[in-house]
Amino acid sequence: MPPQYERRTTTMKRPSPSYLRDGKNLLLLALALLFVVGTTACGEDSISSGDPAAFSLNPNPISFQQIALGEESAETIVIGNSGDGPLRITSIEILQSGSASIDAFYPGNNWPEGTLEVAPNSEYDFQLIYRPEQPITYGGILRLVTNDTSVGNQGTVDVNIRTQGLNPEIFSPPTISFPRVPAGQEEWKLAQVANIGQAPLLIDDIVMGGNSEFRVSFPGARDGDGVLPPPEQDTTDFPSELAPDESFEMRVWFNPATDDPTTGEITIYSNDPSRGEFRINLNGNSGSACIAVTDEDGIDFNIASLDRATNRTITISNCSPGSALNVSEISLNDDGGGTFSLRPESLPELPITLLPRESSNFVLTYTPTEVSTHEGELRILSDDPAKSVLEIPLMGQGSDSVCPIAVATATIQGSNRYQTELAASPLETIQLNGSDSSDPDGTNITYEWSVISRPVGSLSQLQPSTANAQPTLWLDIAGTYEVELVVYDELGMASCESAIVRINAVPEDDVHIQLTWTIPNVPNPQANMRGTDLDLHYLSSTGTWGSMDGSSIWYNYKVGRVGTQLAGASLDIDDLYGVAPENINHNDPGQGLAYSVGVHYYNANGNGASLATVRYYLSQQLVYEYRDKPLTQAKQFWYVGGIVWNTPPTVFVRDEILSIPTLR
Repeated sequence: MPPQYERRTTTMKRPSPSYLRDGKNLLLLALALLFVVGTTACGEDSISSGDPAAFSLNPNPISFQQIALGEESAETIVIGNSGDGPLRITSIEILQSGSASIDAFYPGNNWPEGTLEVAPNSEYDFQLIYRPEQPITYGGILRLVTNDTSVGNQGTVDVNIRTQGLNPEIFSPPTISFPRVPAGQEEWKLAQVANIGQAPLLIDDIVMGGNSEFRVSFPGARDGDGVLPPPEQDTTDFPSELAPDESFEMRVWFNPATDDPTTGEITIYSNDPSRGEFRINLNGNSGSACIAVTDEDGIDFNIASLDRATNRTITISNCSPGSALNVSEISLNDDGGGTFSLRPESLPELPITLLPRESSNFVLTYTPTEVSTHEGELRILSDDPAKSVLEIPLMGQGSDSVCPIAVATATIQGSNRYQTELAASPLETIQLNGSDSSDPDGTNITYEWSVISRPVGSLSQLQPSTANAQPTLWLDIAGTYEVELVVYDELGMASCESAIVRINAVPEDDVHIQLTWTIPNVPNPQANMRGTDLDLHYLSSTGTWGSMDGSSIWYNYKVGRVGTQLAGASLDIDDLYGVAPENINHNDPGQGLAYSVGVHYYNANGNGASLATVRYYLSQQLVYEYRDKPLTQAKQFWYVGGIVWNTPPTVFVRDEILSIPTLR
């Protein structure tokens, strides 16, 4: 027996011929049939031994695409007979199956009525209509009863009727980016939220998350000319329902507190069955060059001695993590009657290109000739789209007082040999000293230290503060550091000349491999709080990445085993958040031996991509640097390359992303 389905339509058959309805003719017809049967039985062929039919139906199953409520779709169904005998369809019914409704299905063009006969090697086509009126599930069974007993259940064929459910579907741009908005300013962009589905979209809530520098408001409808109401008329109310093809606009605002890149998100909660929590990613200050200048809101020399130049070191920095900054002009729009000037020997050769996180210094001077206030303006041109023309006010006041004298020296912590220029090793701590500074007028002085130059990737800060007479600085990576001291007397007069200490951090080991990284989504990582974890790997020529047999140096195996190729190698720092570098040192590598360098993205902590920089120092010299390699997701392994310890040593480059499942 075929499966039992609920019948929702009746079998459609042609009316009986009139001669079958006429009683007198029935007797004549019966006699005629007896005669035909008798004569046929005496012949060579009979009806029962006729050639068989061969049934086919296309499409099978019958599927309808999603359409809007009230619209109509027709599906053409083709019945084929590839046999040598006639195919007879005595019944076609639409039956309900399960909980799906059949109320949206209707007979279409050429729908058979009564018994349908399809001649051998021919086809018959008809249409089934689908017209949904409610957002419910529609489906069913098309049952055909045929004389081809080789198909279905003794000739009864069931064909599934399927439809795509009528669902709402939310659509909005997945990402909204603000390439460059200066700190303290606010800009907005419009985004559209639409229902591209076939059923009403019900919006439960729209929630901002991740960053208070972003917010959202909702403007009213546009007027007849398509003009949007002004932002001050926006509200916090959004539509709770969108019909199919309806949409609304929302205004997304970005008001950054700093020039650093930042991210946020908007989450829209709705009845979209596949995306009930639809997220829009927000990016700020992450896609263009970014200029930052010392005291760009205004450079104030305060009180300065007459007829004596007071110097101020000005630093131009590229605050972008990924784009170069081109500076084309540094000049004075207004020199304050000749009191402000630029020291020519301090100016960089223009135009200058600063790579991400690089900086450059120059010296601005103020030389008052009378007891008076002076104003001027410094002009800097760059390709920062938000601050392409930077005009910085200059201020100063001449005084017949004598400026204090800044004296700065430094030593390696634990030593008492103070100098203005010294050599040290990475990871050593420098003790700075400004206590020899003085004021000829005899007043107390205050201190202002600043790191005006550092290696790219260095994050170390003066401790405990920049106002301390004797702060310290940890040399987190190899390279050159410059620390400036300016002192002030009780009247606020600055030292006419700043004092600068230069420290050159040079590795002592034969091989020094250094890894630093930045995190676009976390401009200021903090230990034990936020950041990403990258691991530096150092491999002997006979080893495998991440092995525990002494052939690989990494966080799980920090010191090379005595008697192996890596004897004398060690990982000195394992940083978990990107606030300090990782480095591997190796003495006596062995003539002719090769070593490979890799970086494993161990844990993103939900913070997205990291940009890795690797440097090789061989025999105290920087011989190779690869900056800002994007590692986009955790568990990626970057095979950087390596070294061969020849005379002189050589470098080889691989720059490959590998899959190493054994690394944990």
